[in-house]
Amino acid sequence: MLSRETQRVTISTSTIFRFFGVILGLAALFIIRDIIFSLIFAVIIASAINPSIKWMKQRGIGRILGVVIIYGTFLILVGFFLYLVLPLIIDELNIAASTLVRLQHEILTGIRQAGGTTIGSIVAQNADMLLKFPFQYLTTFGATAISAGGHVFSGLFTLMLMFVFSFYLAAQEKGIENFLRIVTPVKHESYILDLWDRSQKKLGRWLRAQMLLGAIVGVFIFIGLTMLGVEQALLLALITSVFEIIPVVGPILAAIPAIMIGFLISPVVGVSIIALYIAVQQVESHIIVPVVMKKAVGLSPLVVVVALLIGAKLGGIFGILLAVPLTTVFAELLNDWERKKRTLIPE
Repeated sequence: MLSRETQRVTISTSTIFRFFGVILGLAALFIIRDIIFSLIFAVIIASAINPSIKWMKQRGIGRILGVVIIYGTFLILVGFFLYLVLPLIIDELNIAASTLVRLQHEILTGIRQAGGTTIGSIVAQNADMLLKFPFQYLTTFGATAISAGGHVFSGLFTLMLMFVFSFYLAAQEKGIENFLRIVTPVKHESYILDLWDRSQKKLGRWLRAQMLLGAIVGVFIFIGLTMLGVEQALLLALITSVFEIIPVVGPILAAIPAIMIGFLISPVVGVSIIALYIAVQQVESHIIVPVVMKKAVGLSPLVVVVALLIGAKLGGIFGILLAVPLTTVFAELLNDWERKKRTLIPE
């Protein structure tokens, strides 16, 4: 007879508490994920403007005053941008609404004239319904827009947190390093600070590279729209430059107002603007981005694309924005691991 041994597994109370503690901790992180995203963005922004702060400090401008100058300039530029953009959006919506009403009346009049007595009487009986349909659609769209307003407000709140965090991190001498010391275990503190010292330079270069990409694409769009005879070419180019900071989604959002304006001018201009944005996007994706990002952060184009896809899947817009910066830090970790592995292997 083979003896059977019974194994008894004992789970202590402390282990159970640790397990549920980890679950609660992950749930808490998920709940405050917007704040975490804001904090990560704040670190990236503070890293990007740190060279400018050091440059001003070398010329006798205090750190806090330098931060105030940078943020004040940014807010002035944002206000000026909104001052230019909002009237354009309102005017174009008014033009689109009036054009829609005019087209409705022209279509109904044409049907009455071409369809004879029978079709004309049917159209006349249902004219009110046909004319009210687009406005009912606009009303439904407005209700949807109002329901989306909560998400917009949440996004604005996250944006405000991001700039508040970045302001305080940038204003303090070694503010980011002090923050990392607080959240890092003591035994890993020296390595994390060294990793951050190497990573922040690449993070700053990444953000400046995004700004350079926006400027390059904006110039191309301005030239193309000017050649097509679009009066708002400069403003639309500025919109494109600003939205370029959002990978993948940004160029699409920037193209929408330009395409709408183009079709209000003529169908040929509208189609030409679509072709222009597609051409610029292809040149940017296959030529400009690989060269600029390779020099800025040392990542291959394939790695950048994969990082963007993973970021979009995990975090949506925030994930897309954080994909390349976090991949840059992860690449530094992999390089450290590779160097450590080589030192452990005997020659």
